[in-house]
Amino acid sequence: MPEGFTYKEAGVDIDAMNRAIEQIKESVHRTFTPAVLSQLGSFGGMMALDVSGYRQPVIVASIDGVGTKVRVARMMNQYRVLGHDVVAHGVNDLLVQAARPLFFLDYLAMSKLEPQVVQEVVEGAAELCAQLGIVLLGGETAEMPDVYMPGEIDVAGCIVGIAELHQIPAPSRVEVGDAVIGIASNGLHTNGYTLARRVLFDIANMPINEYLPEVGMTLGEALLQPHRPYLNAVLPLLETDAIHGMAHITGGGFYDNIPRVLPSDMRVVIDRRSWEVPPIFTLIQRLGDIADSEMFRVFNMGIGFVLIVARERAQDVLTSLQVSGEQAWLIGEVQRGSREVQII
Repeated sequence: MPEGFTYKEAGVDIDAMNRAIEQIKESVHRTFTPAVLSQLGSFGGMMALDVSGYRQPVIVASIDGVGTKVRVARMMNQYRVLGHDVVAHGVNDLLVQAARPLFFLDYLAMSKLEPQVVQEVVEGAAELCAQLGIVLLGGETAEMPDVYMPGEIDVAGCIVGIAELHQIPAPSRVEVGDAVIGIASNGLHTNGYTLARRVLFDIANMPINEYLPEVGMTLGEALLQPHRPYLNAVLPLLETDAIHGMAHITGGGFYDNIPRVLPSDMRVVIDRRSWEVPPIFTLIQRLGDIADSEMFRVFNMGIGFVLIVARERAQDVLTSLQVSGEQAWLIGEVQRGSREVQII
């Protein structure tokens, strides 16, 4: 008697999913610590929480994705960077709240399961988690042929951390005269790819493997530069009273992210001459004939993270960042005004 119609014939292969999970187990388990109480594949990840070193512990959580950078990864057939990026993005978002990350959960969705893609993404996430002492506690891989077009993938993740209440910056701490310090990015990070792809591939018709002398690498390599995590460089600064505010320069660029940490009666003035904008951004701007204001709203323009610090502590902070291996510049100051950013 013939067998009935199967889930696999409908487009979802459970056996392939199980094989993919087996392939990533070793990478995930390398991030585990004695605090982990569950195994990969449990209905929910469990982790013991030690708050003995905190006076007023605060749980901080964030969720985000890598956006249309997945399109470039597909073009290059390179996926590890996507796992790295989704972790780094979450780490930096938590860092703005002075939180140390505890664990991460990843989500990977596609039309048809591709075990090699799953393996590369998870390995990229696990590698950065291990470097930063974060547990990759679990995740989800979804095969949805009726939702995603063939060849499409989506990568997102949730990160949870812990902060000491008195270390969390607040707009009330920001003062007129505070210095604004910018820490170098590594390219586009995970934002602005829809505009970048439109300009570079659709308008300029550039091939993905075209070598860019001004950048020192191919276009594809430039676009896949990993999102930089700033945890190890900034954490030591939280033990001081120098940091009044922080901003992760992601979607919305300078204009939308920095005001989120300002009081209503103050503004930040940025001197764009303070650092050299990386050539990948000037290339996109030139080929797309894009206005300065749009560039600074869409892209990080070479500044991945911003610190607002007491003016008298600015040089100490810069020195600490440079000792940690970061490029950093004094890029502006806090002035009296409405909650906004002015770039001069």
